[in-house]
Amino acid sequence: MLLASEDVIPQGTQPQIVGSGYGFTEGPAADARGNIYFSDGQNDSIYFYEIGKPVVRFADDATDAIGMMVNGKGELCVCEGAAHRVVAINLRTKEKRVLCNEIDGIHFNEPNDLAIDHDDGFYFSDPLYQHRGQPQVMREDTYYCSPEGEVTRVSTAAFKPNGVVLTPDGRYLFLADARGQRIFRYDVRGPGHLTREILWIDGLAANPDGMTLDEHGNLYVCCGKGGLKIFSPDPWSLGTVRIEGASNCCFGGPEFRTLFVTAGDKFLAIPTNVVGIKPPPLL
Repeated sequence: MLLASEDVIPQGTQPQIVGSGYGFTEGPAADARGNIYFSDGQNDSIYFYEIGKPVVRFADDATDAIGMMVNGKGELCVCEGAAHRVVAINLRTKEKRVLCNEIDGIHFNEPNDLAIDHDDGFYFSDPLYQHRGQPQVMREDTYYCSPEGEVTRVSTAAFKPNGVVLTPDGRYLFLADARGQRIFRYDVRGPGHLTREILWIDGLAANPDGMTLDEHGNLYVCCGKGGLKIFSPDPWSLGTVRIEGASNCCFGGPEFRTLFVTAGDKFLAIPTNVVGIKPPPLL
């Protein structure tokens, strides 16, 4: 199963199946306590895993739910791909509000993944996978949505932008190009202001999807059939976790030392030797 550095994952560790039998799992997102929400976009559902308890269904009206993250208001922000929008769900009342659904009067292709900053704005990718057969309406680009709902285009580099993740200090943003099999890194000069585009990792020989980071700046990249690849900040390869169909990942658990991975019809947990990044602090 594992070909990764022992500094990251203990030798002999095997993924634990926390849940299975879903349509297609995606978008794991931790709350402040390390509990996890994950999506089953194929069935318009979101599930909740409170550490140590069985997985339960949280919502069944999340149209094509893909990438998710908890924001500074304690809401669950969800990319509803085939609905062409990003929404925020109140975790207590489950009331939903639309954060953005268009730019220049044109609705998005299929919002896929997002990364929330400390101002409560967020970056998000807008590829097209035609989950519901919808046509392409514009370029497959990456955007920033301010806390006030103003949307700006911030990157046109990726052929098919997918995973996005911010470093905890907000200095850098990583962007996965699924079709280009590469990852870009940007300096963040301010909310929605990206500079110094660098081709950070090239020649993955796999299609990168969702990503996360740990306390040391190691980057975890879900690559579908290629498993979960781990890179140091240099970036050097630290190895691959052989998980068929790895689509997205995040850290959680009481100390944020467990890596949760969505893969096909399964929701997995992997104990690690590191502490992962946490959601933004409550505003």
